[in-house]
Amino acid sequence: MFLGQAVAQESPKLGPIPSKRVSTTAAESTLALAVAGLTKQSGIDFDLSAVDGSAKVEPIATTDFWLAAESLAKQTGTRFSLSASKVKFAKGSAAPSSVDGPFRVSVKQVVAKRDFDTDHSVYDVLLEVSWEPRFPVYLIDDVPKITTATAGKETLKVTPSTGRVPTIGFRQLATVRLQGVPRSAATIDVLSGSFNVVASEKLLAVEFKDLTGDKPLSQTRDGVKVTLAPAKRIGNRVQFDFNLEYPPSHPEFESFELWASANTLKLYAPNNRNAYEPSDPSTNETGRRITASYSYDAPAGKPAPLADLKGWRAVYETAGPMVTQTVKFELKGIVLP
Repeated sequence: MFLGQAVAQESPKLGPIPSKRVSTTAAESTLALAVAGLTKQSGIDFDLSAVDGSAKVEPIATTDFWLAAESLAKQTGTRFSLSASKVKFAKGSAAPSSVDGPFRVSVKQVVAKRDFDTDHSVYDVLLEVSWEPRFPVYLIDDVPKITTATAGKETLKVTPSTGRVPTIGFRQLATVRLQGVPRSAATIDVLSGSFNVVASEKLLAVEFKDLTGDKPLSQTRDGVKVTLAPAKRIGNRVQFDFNLEYPPSHPEFESFELWASANTLKLYAPNNRNAYEPSDPSTNETGRRITASYSYDAPAGKPAPLADLKGWRAVYETAGPMVTQTVKFELKGIVLP
């Protein structure tokens, strides 16, 4: 049961998550200066440890973040990929890629296989889907829906998409299996299709500054209602319970497609910037309604922690309103082994 009275308000109007728009200037004439400028505009960090940061580059007119990064890679004869939350440049030629807003699809690997029982050959194309490392993606198709796959004059058979998978970090790998590739073909001429993703444009940090009350506290941010129940003391621990309600536009999740366990609660003592982490978090998800519980244990032999909550504050972090978005791609000239 949700605590507190619902506050009537319009649900936010959601659309596709936009890309960060960036540019570089004539003064940012080296790769190092240019990526420093991109970081200031986007909040996304770069790693140039494997390349020459003094390489000269030309200015880039305002464009999508990934297109700007690709322009710098092309100008300096390098390539890049995501490493944790950083865009890492490396030596070598770039593989075929495609950009759709804040998403980028690139070819990571092509493996040829031959089944001697059936006398058929297949090619597995490993794709990497990356998104600007500033927002979370919770679900993505395990295999993209392919609309075009050609080699020479032949249309290739492809593996169909089967479902959705959860993501970790800011990229996801997916394998497309191609059949019917002519032996004479040197490249996959065109491989195009789309992924469906469930994502949130940002995380919400909802702060509760008074933890001493005996009534629920509610805040609504961007259409997401977050309610904090009064703190409970159970033995040698203190427990904080939250209830969340997302707007009706919230995407549907299967019972096994869980995401709220990534939410966090941080407690701050008076005049202290260091956060206390919970010892026993748990969540329960029912459609667009979430319940969450976070406990804090007392050290052995000591009384319940946070005996006096006066001056303490709690910051609960959860996803903003979610959207289902289609990521389209078109890859050309994929060289075959």
